[in-house]
Amino acid sequence: MLWPALTVAEEARPAAADQERSPVECALIQEGVQRLACYDSLNNPKTAREQASEEQVEEAEQASDTLAPGRERRKNAVGEPNEDNPDNGAMTNIVDRHLKAEKALFSFSGGFISYRPTYIMPITWMDSPNQTPVSPRLGATGYDYELENEEAKYQISFKVPLLTGLLDDRTTLWFGYTQRSFWQVYNRDDSAPFRETNYEPEIFLRHHTNWNLGSVALSGVTLGINHQSNGQSEPRSRSWNRVMASAAFTHGRWLFVVEPWYRIPDSSKDDNADIESYLGHANYNIVYKLAEDRTFSLKLMNNLRSDNRTSMEFGYSFPLGDTIKGFFQYYNGYGESLIDYNHRIERFGLGIMLNDWL
Repeated sequence: MLWPALTVAEEARPAAADQERSPVECALIQEGVQRLACYDSLNNPKTAREQASEEQVEEAEQASDTLAPGRERRKNAVGEPNEDNPDNGAMTNIVDRHLKAEKALFSFSGGFISYRPTYIMPITWMDSPNQTPVSPRLGATGYDYELENEEAKYQISFKVPLLTGLLDDRTTLWFGYTQRSFWQVYNRDDSAPFRETNYEPEIFLRHHTNWNLGSVALSGVTLGINHQSNGQSEPRSRSWNRVMASAAFTHGRWLFVVEPWYRIPDSSKDDNADIESYLGHANYNIVYKLAEDRTFSLKLMNNLRSDNRTSMEFGYSFPLGDTIKGFFQYYNGYGESLIDYNHRIERFGLGIMLNDWL
C-alpha cells in the first residue's frame, strides 16, 4: 500500500539500552513487541510488570491491542461514532495502526512486509478461456493442451525498505514484488500445468502526508518504476515498463487510491504495443472497511477512448474462525493477466485471504 514505513533507527535500540531500563519504563513503551522485549530483558519480567502502576500497564496493553487486536475488538473497531466525528475517522485510525504495526515488524524482524493483498483461491471459474492468445507483433499462438474453465489463482506480494528516513522519517524508498499465477490444477490429463505467471518487481519512493483536506485526508503519495512480465519466450512473451505514481485518500470508512502511470516506450520488439488501448493509463482502487475483519475492494480500469474498454475487479474478505479470512473475487475485463491483456475475461473465485489491503 501507500503508507510509508517510519525510520527503523528510531525504534531499534541496542540490547544494552533495554537492560538499563526500569520496569516502569518498560510498561510505558507504546509498541507491544518492543514492550515485551524490554520485559524479557529483565531478570523477572512478571515482577517488573507488577511494579508498574495499573494505569501504566493499562495504557501499554491498549497500545499492544492496537497492533494485534483481539477478535471482539476487530468486530467493533470500525465505525464507532462520536459527537465530534460521526464516522470516527475509522479508515484514518486503521491506517495509523497499520503504520505502527509495519514499523514494529520491520524493526524487530528485519524481514519482508506485506504489500498488496496476498491470497490463494483454490477454485475459480472463467467463462471463456483464451485458447489462442494474440499479439500484434507475434501473432496468434496456442497451448499444448485444452484449457479448463476451472483453475486455481493466487497472488503473493511483499515489500522491503531500502532506505528509511529518507529526507525525513515519513519518506521511505521501497523494493516491492508481486506475483500472480494461474494454475490449471484440475487439468489432470496434462499434468496440471501453470498456464500463466506474471512477475512484477518495482522500486518506489513513498511519502506519508496525512494532510487534512476537509472531508477527506490525503494519506500518502508514491512515485516509482514498475516492470511486469510473464517470463515467457516468443510467441507468448508479454512485458512492459512504467513510471507509476499514486495518491491515497481516506474518508470515513473509505480508502481511495488513484494510480496513474506512463508507459516507458519499448524497442521495435514490443510484444504488446497496444496494451494501453485495453488497460488505459491508471488504476482506480476503492476499499471499504465494513468491519476490522470484513473488507470490500474494487479496482477499476478504463482506456478512456471511444471504444470504452472497462475492467473491474471486486473483492470481499470475511472471517473464517479467529485467524483465517475467506475471500471472494469477481473479475470482468481485460488485463487480469498479461497473456490475456487484449481478451475479455469473466471470473469468479473463492479462497483464503492471507494479507488484506489493511
